[in-house]
Amino acid sequence: MTRKIENPLATPQTIAFAGDWHENGRWAAKAISHAVNLGADVIVHLGDFGYSFSRRFLADVSAAALFQGLPILFVDGNHENFDRLCRFPIGPFGLREVADNVWHLPRGFRWEWDGVRFLALGGAHSVDRPFRVPRVSWWKEEAITDGQANEAIAGGPADVLVAHDCPAGVPIPGIDNRATPPPFPPLEIMRSEEHRQVLRRVVDGVRPSWVWHGHYHVAYDMVADLGYGEVRATGLNCDESHLGQNIAVVTLAGLRTGMPL
Repeated sequence: MTRKIENPLATPQTIAFAGDWHENGRWAAKAISHAVNLGADVIVHLGDFGYSFSRRFLADVSAAALFQGLPILFVDGNHENFDRLCRFPIGPFGLREVADNVWHLPRGFRWEWDGVRFLALGGAHSVDRPFRVPRVSWWKEEAITDGQANEAIAGGPADVLVAHDCPAGVPIPGIDNRATPPPFPPLEIMRSEEHRQVLRRVVDGVRPSWVWHGHYHVAYDMVADLGYGEVRATGLNCDESHLGQNIAVVTLAGLRTGMPL
């Protein structure tokens, strides 16, 4: 028995946030089942979702989502084939339906669940960019543009930021306090930091109380002071790590009360 979701933005009771899946259909099916076992009725994915968006991967994820009867909403990461992703048209909900029960949240998309205001803003910089091939394994669309940042800010305040990258000012454990230099070209690390500054500009403008992100393959939860007050930041790990680090489940009421207001 399968269930096709007609309204992907119907208000849920319990939300599962998911870290990077990297087009790993086997892991995605396990993660979806794990989320449902924890009571989730929607999955919000934090990017690096489909990479090439192969038919096999989309079929596997769609089959699992249909079987469990829940929608999957994902922001784009940096490792996505934007040529293929952007071929999917934006539908009546303002989302791209890439498969049954699977929708892409375009950058700057906003929605509200029971008074909680969400802003989707995927994208990040690939620190391994020099080792990738343009339009084959790397796409310039990975980065948030100044125009996209300005549009996000112009939309006004948001309570929850759903992102792939992490804004500057949030100290990511094991990343921002490394004992040794990262194993990537210094120029790419600098560009990554610049991208985090772009996201920070958005955060300063819309002032979310909770930021969720993937990208760094580190699971953590902390409260940071970003100048306008305390902000809760939660990062999630990737596929082939641990389900408890790749999936975090929170009720909508808990999402509201968990904000450090």
